[in-house]
Amino acid sequence: MLKSSWQPIRLSILAIAFGGTLLTLAKLTTSPKPDTAKQEANTLSATVPLPGWQLVNTEPITTNTEARTGRRYRFQQGNTTLNAEQYYMVSDGNVSRYLFVHSPVKTANASMKVKFKPEVGHYSLITHDGNAYLSACINPRGSSTVTESQFTQNRYASDLQLSRIAPWLLGQESLIDYRCLWTLMSISLKQGSKSDALVAEEKAYKNLEDAWFSWHQWWQANFPPSR
Repeated sequence: MLKSSWQPIRLSILAIAFGGTLLTLAKLTTSPKPDTAKQEANTLSATVPLPGWQLVNTEPITTNTEARTGRRYRFQQGNTTLNAEQYYMVSDGNVSRYLFVHSPVKTANASMKVKFKPEVGHYSLITHDGNAYLSACINPRGSSTVTESQFTQNRYASDLQLSRIAPWLLGQESLIDYRCLWTLMSISLKQGSKSDALVAEEKAYKNLEDAWFSWHQWWQANFPPSR
């Protein structure tokens, strides 16, 4: 009697163990070798729709080891030019550090203002050397981020989902996804009096924000594959 009552439990344990073994084997056989995965190129789209703006030029950017790939875009709206640089990063999501290491902003990163918009996320605004800048990380899931702590919190909140366990076990995705599309947008400010400069800065920030909201929506929907 005791033996027969344990039989269903024993079969369940064996089934779970067998299923786990199959998933582990599948992960081992389908996962790319580390060297191969690093060598696989991740491309950024050469055409990005930006409502109200006309794309006039785009070109790839030669990147360093931290950024897998990059692309520069130039948009026009009347007499206003908007430049956007996009980098495919696998890193810590620290936009302030990115600005210091990889952009003309350098130490002006200390004066960046971090803002938040629901359904989009955090982004930063900076004025430096006659240009207004907007910068943030677009994440594959969740909202945009600026600081390393925001990036980490977003990773755990968005990545640790039951729906992502099977792709992780099969080697299709990393459980914690450290990818980020680092965006740096800029608009040149016209020279003038102090009061004129403040008006020009606010107008440039408004243009950058409007462009950013559309930019973020498009890129998150068209986020490059991990490999």
